Amino acid sequence: MLRLEHLPADVLDLPPIARAALSGRLARAGLSLPRRTDDLAPPPAVLDSEARDELVRALELGLAPLTPHVAVLDALRTLKEPRACVVVTGQQPGLCASPLYSLYKALHALRLARRLSQAWERPVVPLFWNHADDHDVAEVHHLHVLNANLDLQKVGLAGMSSGRQMLSRIVLDEERQRLGAIRALLGDLVRDTPHGERVLAMLLPRHGESLARAFTRTFTELLGPLGLVVLEPDWIRPAMTRALARLIELEPSSFLDAGSRALRAAGLEPAIDPANAALLFTIDERGRRALRPGGEGWKYDDEEGSRTTTELVAELVQDPLAWSPGALLRPLVQDLCLPVAAYVGGWGELAYHAQLAELRLAAGVPATPFVPRISITLVDPETRVALTKVEASVADVLRARGEFAVARSQEPPPPVLARLRAIASSAARDVGALREDLAELDPSLPVLARRTIDQVKGSIETLAEKAERVHQNKTGKGRRHERRLNNALFPRGEPQERVLGPLASLARFGDAWLAELAGELDPFPAEHLVLHLGDDLLVE
Repeated sequence: MLRLEHLPADVLDLPPIARAALSGRLARAGLSLPRRTDDLAPPPAVLDSEARDELVRALELGLAPLTPHVAVLDALRTLKEPRACVVVTGQQPGLCASPLYSLYKALHALRLARRLSQAWERPVVPLFWNHADDHDVAEVHHLHVLNANLDLQKVGLAGMSSGRQMLSRIVLDEERQRLGAIRALLGDLVRDTPHGERVLAMLLPRHGESLARAFTRTFTELLGPLGLVVLEPDWIRPAMTRALARLIELEPSSFLDAGSRALRAAGLEPAIDPANAALLFTIDERGRRALRPGGEGWKYDDEEGSRTTTELVAELVQDPLAWSPGALLRPLVQDLCLPVAAYVGGWGELAYHAQLAELRLAAGVPATPFVPRISITLVDPETRVALTKVEASVADVLRARGEFAVARSQEPPPPVLARLRAIASSAARDVGALREDLAELDPSLPVLARRTIDQVKGSIETLAEKAERVHQNKTGKGRRHERRLNNALFPRGEPQERVLGPLASLARFGDAWLAELAGELDPFPAEHLVLHLGDDLLVE
C-alpha cells in the first residue's frame, strides 16, 4: 500500500539558504547541519529537576482533557528522567491540520527521536510545538482541496480575518464560522471513502474550540499512538517568560546584529531584520502587541514613549502570563524551556536560526542541531494512471512547476468545435445589429442585449471547451490528465505539501500508512521523497 520513490532534492526549487547550508557555507555563521547520527551528541542538562517536573506537569495538565493515548502518557513519564530529551518541531495550527508538511514535520521528529533514543540509550521524545501564539488568522483559516472536477477549491472559515488575537484565544462558533457548511462540503468530497466520516470528525474544528486546540486534538489523536507529544505555549507561559527575561536582559539587538553580519558574510541576507523585528509581544484583551527595539530601549508600535531594558525585564517578572516571544527569539526560548536534542524545520526556519549564533553564545544556550525536514510529494492511483497516459514521471511534473503540458497531436480538431464558435460569433453579430431598434423601445435594452451576447458566447465557449477536452481525452493526451497532474502534484505553482492538506489521503487510505512511513524515513534526508499510496501497489 506504500512505496517510496527517491528524487534529487533540487527537483523542487531550493532557496539560497538551503544551497548555502548543504554546501557548508553556513558554518561561517556558526551553524552546521548534522548529516548522520554520529554528528549529534546528547544535549547538556539545561533543566534542573524542579524545572523538568514543572514542564511535565504542564504537559500532563494541558493534554489531559484530550484523553491522550497511553503512548503519550508513557512519553511524558520518560521526560521526568534526568537524561531524557526531546526532538522539537512545530508549525502554525492550520485548518484540518493543513498543509501536509505539518504532518511530515511530525513524522520526521518521530523518526529522528527513535533513532537518537536507540543510539544514545536514553529516552528521546518527539515534541510538536503548536504555534498557537501566532495571530495571523489569514494564514491558517482555510484549506485547499481537489474537487471532483480536478480543480483546486479553497474552503475557509467564515467571519474571520487577520487580527491581533492569538490563535489559541479565538474560539470558533458553529453558526458564525459556518462549521456546518464546511462539514457538508468536505463530507461530499469524502463521502465514498472508507475512512471519511471518522477522519472528518478528527480533523474538523468543533464548536467552542480554537483553531489551536483543534490542531492539538487532531495531532494527539492521529500521532499520539506513535508517541508524539503536542505542546501549546499557554501551558508553559511562566517558563517561557523567564526565558524571555533572561534574553532581554542581555539587550539582544547587538548580538542579533552580529549574527546578521555573519550571515551576510556567508553571502545571504537575514530572514528577519533585528533592527525592526518584533522580538516579543505582550498579551492582553486587545490581543498581541509587538515590542521592538527603539526609544530608550523598547517601544510598542505607534507608541510615543518607551521603556528601558531594566523596566521591561521588571514587567516580564511582574506578569509572567502576559508575554510571548517573536519568531526570532522563539528558538532560544524553546531551548531554555525544553531539553532539546535537535530541531526539525524547514528552510525558512533555518534562515532565522542562522542569525542566532552570537546571542546563543552570550546567553549560554547550547547550539541546537538543526535537521532540515523531509520533503514529500504524495501520489494516489489516479495520478499514477494520468502519468502513464501522458508518458511522464513525477519528476517531469515537479520540474514543470505547475505548468506541465504534453505535446499536442497535429491532428486537426473536430469540425464541430469550429461550428460551435461560429454560431457564437454569428449570434453576437445578429443580436448586436438589433441594438438601435431595441434602444427605440427602451434605452435600457441595449445593455441587456450586451449581457445576453456575453452569456450566449460564454455558454457556447464552455460547451466547446468541454467538447475539446472530451476529444483530447479520447486520444489519451487529454488536458484532464494535465489538470490532474498539475493540481494534484504542484497546485497553484507550489509544492503539493505547501498547499494541500491530509484530509483526502487519510479519508481514502486511513492512517496506518503514517506508522509505516515513520518507520521508513531517513532521519537525515538528502532527497525529495515521492510517496505512492493505494491498493494497486499490491499488484504492481
